[in-house]
Amino acid sequence: MFRQGSMDTIRIVPGAGYTGEGKSQGLARGLLVYYGDRNITGEGMGIGSIALRDREYTCFSRSWTDSEEDGVLKRSFSLDTRMRWGIRGKPSSLLTRWIESGTSAYMLLPRLQHVVMLPVFPIRRLLGIHPLFETIPSRGTVTFTYRISGHHVEVHAEIHVPIGQGETLCLLNELSAAWFTAGWDGSQPVAPPPGWEKICMDQLPVSLVDPVHGVRFFMDQPSVSPPVAFTVFRGREHTGDLCWAGFCIELGPLDGSQEFPEVRYSVGFTTGADV
Repeated sequence: MFRQGSMDTIRIVPGAGYTGEGKSQGLARGLLVYYGDRNITGEGMGIGSIALRDREYTCFSRSWTDSEEDGVLKRSFSLDTRMRWGIRGKPSSLLTRWIESGTSAYMLLPRLQHVVMLPVFPIRRLLGIHPLFETIPSRGTVTFTYRISGHHVEVHAEIHVPIGQGETLCLLNELSAAWFTAGWDGSQPVAPPPGWEKICMDQLPVSLVDPVHGVRFFMDQPSVSPPVAFTVFRGREHTGDLCWAGFCIELGPLDGSQEFPEVRYSVGFTTGADV
């Protein structure tokens, strides 16, 4: 049974000073979401942030600039950080390649993700395997324009990143998995997604739910112009140093010849009886 909530309990704010939690601490985030006075972004990347996956690494942003145009926030992220995996603080290119390759396979097998991950965290703890973030020359920028209207956000992403053969650019919209513990079948909570799951366009809008506070978090269908291949994922992980739940728009894999696309989508929240 949902606890009745007030729409005034949800706040969506820029929150540029928040450095995050867990594995992603220190990475640049998009908009933060608060329930009352509690930040429910957690380890998630916020509403409208980025990651780029090439053949060897995943790249993120640790620097950004904010500007306003007609009272609307614009945030430009620089893809200036590369994630490598290491053993007891020493980076390993071979280990990074294995993990990145495994991640690609993992995302294609949603029903097996939970089983596959069961031995991973004990092995990581035993061997002292952790991600390490390195500053690199910027791969380019992505500028997000966020139009906040009540408990909805219209997001416009302008991409200025040369995307090479086989690379994918991810637009991330993630909050805390400690809050969003369930999926939604259109009328009631259901089991949460197993890691990342691919969403077909006719399933959108798709949701995640906080059944304790009666909050539904959803994303509607994106538009990409000029058209390029893209996939929508919904996901949730709450193990070890991972605690995120949300949605990803993955552009690509691309062949390196496309124009820079622009992406538009919306994210929103409902509470109480509206959930």
